[in-house]
Amino acid sequence: MKKLFLLIPFLLTTLALLSQGINFFHGSFNEAIEKAKSENKLVFIDCYTSWCGPCKMLQNNIFPLERVGAFYNANFICFKADCEKEAGPDICMRYNVIAYPTMHFIDPSTGISVYKTMGYQDGDALIEQGKKAMGGNSNLLREYQSKYQNGDKSEENLYSLVTQLAKNGQPFDIYLKEYLETQKTENLVMEKNEKLIFELTTTINSPAINYFQEFKQFYTDKYGVQSYEKRVEQIASRSIKEAGQKMDKQMFASTISFLKNNDISRAEEIILSESMQFYQAINDMVNFDVAATKYLKGYKKNDPITMTEISITYEKMISNPKLLVKAINWMQASTKLESKYYNNIVLAQLYYKLGKHEESYVMAQIALELGKKENANYWPAQDLINKLEVENARKN
Repeated sequence: MKKLFLLIPFLLTTLALLSQGINFFHGSFNEAIEKAKSENKLVFIDCYTSWCGPCKMLQNNIFPLERVGAFYNANFICFKADCEKEAGPDICMRYNVIAYPTMHFIDPSTGISVYKTMGYQDGDALIEQGKKAMGGNSNLLREYQSKYQNGDKSEENLYSLVTQLAKNGQPFDIYLKEYLETQKTENLVMEKNEKLIFELTTTINSPAINYFQEFKQFYTDKYGVQSYEKRVEQIASRSIKEAGQKMDKQMFASTISFLKNNDISRAEEIILSESMQFYQAINDMVNFDVAATKYLKGYKKNDPITMTEISITYEKMISNPKLLVKAINWMQASTKLESKYYNNIVLAQLYYKLGKHEESYVMAQIALELGKKENANYWPAQDLINKLEVENARKN
């Protein structure tokens, strides 16, 4: 009986926590898909970035609402994807995410998005979007596809097909090209067309890319310079990602030209940042080092997080002692700016790779203590300490 009384508060606390907002799945996206299959549910994906204001409002004000959690937890496997970190960029590219927040509802049996909604919305609106997703809009898409396959390549059907494919996160460039060919030049700045071009120009190979650039003044007047430049950055980022996956140096060079030709305020910074991504993807660490050095010196010399992110690549992919020393110098500067677990452990790992085991041991100890204080995953520090102690014991 005593055990039962002890268990009741725990159960009540657990149930209270489960009722407070959306419970997002903590495994991988593929694991979320498998779980959704087993429970016969759709996957709800919140595609966001750390700097997106509306994303933060959803996270802080809407997702924690009890009624929202009750509905979404019952009907979906919920998953969050940071479009700029870890597996997030691949997920967001797969589902053609071009603005934040974008929320997709995925059929786990096909991996296809059956419904999409964008932007901040209140709790009731988000629940309504979930109800629509459960009905899906795939019937509309199939209707337009069927018409197209039966020879209906009219302006109206092509427009509807393109927009539905985009909403469902499916490829649409072939049909967008056909649609644009039905339009007179003077009609391309009509509201529905200019919006289509602005939102669905996703890479430098998009059939709408020339119009996107040609209408730069129109877009900056309508949406503002900052919005246009942000779209340029997004197009460049997706293009570099694709170029890296295909190891396509020509596409990379064309993307750099695209950034330069659009004369955006952060062009040089973005070029260096995107160059690092490409050179890392194709394992060209000589050019990666050149771009990284210029990027840190010119734009991030007082940013301890960026110093650490770049230095991790040196630790993982570079063996040249001179370059490892360079990364160590960056990490020493990083820890002076902000001494945390995340940068001390990288400094320890760099020392180890360079063969400076005494320095590595000291920094690993510091990292371990900081990790415990910060409640971080400090096991890499402990593993490194154990490895160094075993190696030292063997020598003696």
